Amino acid sequence: MRIQDIPWITHTHTDCFDVCQIYNGQMPQFLWGDSFWDNHYYLIDKKRLENKEKYKLSGKFFHYDDEISYPRRLLNILVNIDSEYIVFDHEDMILYEKANINMINDAFKSMYKNNIDSVRFIKNINAKYNKLDDKSSIEIIDPKSEWVFSIQPSIWKRDKFISILKKNLNVNIWDLEYRSQRVVRNLNIKIGVLAGECKQRGMYHCDSEYYPYIATALFKGKWTISEYEKELSILFDKYNIDPLIRGGI
Repeated sequence: MRIQDIPWITHTHTDCFDVCQIYNGQMPQFLWGDSFWDNHYYLIDKKRLENKEKYKLSGKFFHYDDEISYPRRLLNILVNIDSEYIVFDHEDMILYEKANINMINDAFKSMYKNNIDSVRFIKNINAKYNKLDDKSSIEIIDPKSEWVFSIQPSIWKRDKFISILKKNLNVNIWDLEYRSQRVVRNLNIKIGVLAGECKQRGMYHCDSEYYPYIATALFKGKWTISEYEKELSILFDKYNIDPLIRGGI
């Protein structure tokens, strides 16, 4: 079982097309090349259908109505994906260095073997972690931690992700994260982290050794330059992005 062989879903919006252009270039470069798009889906609003020539992106597409809540958008694609496992992220969670695919696939095998429901690629600083075993790089989030669930790049058992989303159907992404802390505990969902050695970045999380990405490039529509000045500056130059158009925080 390999991460290369399972569906990879990226939530986005046409308002974030400039960010998607960066994602479109970075992800195959720092994962496994152009075959990354073979199993990739952009979950994007229906405005793209009206102007496909303007919003050109790679991979496959699943469209949603803007009026639909964030959890319902995700559910609409998840129930139509025939796979036990999926990877989920957003367009502004962008790799800036090579991901360690061997470590990720070892963790994926360990996830399957040890019946772990999700493995995400970043640590929160307000959670406690327990080593799975001496042979694995996965750390299990203590369910008594203050924060156990996050919308960050993660491998998920599809049915477990669905079960979380169904508990809060009509909320935005921030309320979904907040309310899902209790849901994860009540459903006894087992969440692990594959991050390795990492340094704190910002107030709430750490950099990932095995999946080095920007978490996240946007906050309320503005570039997170205060946390990722070096990484974003390189990307702005590489993809000819004018940061003044969006502005930064």
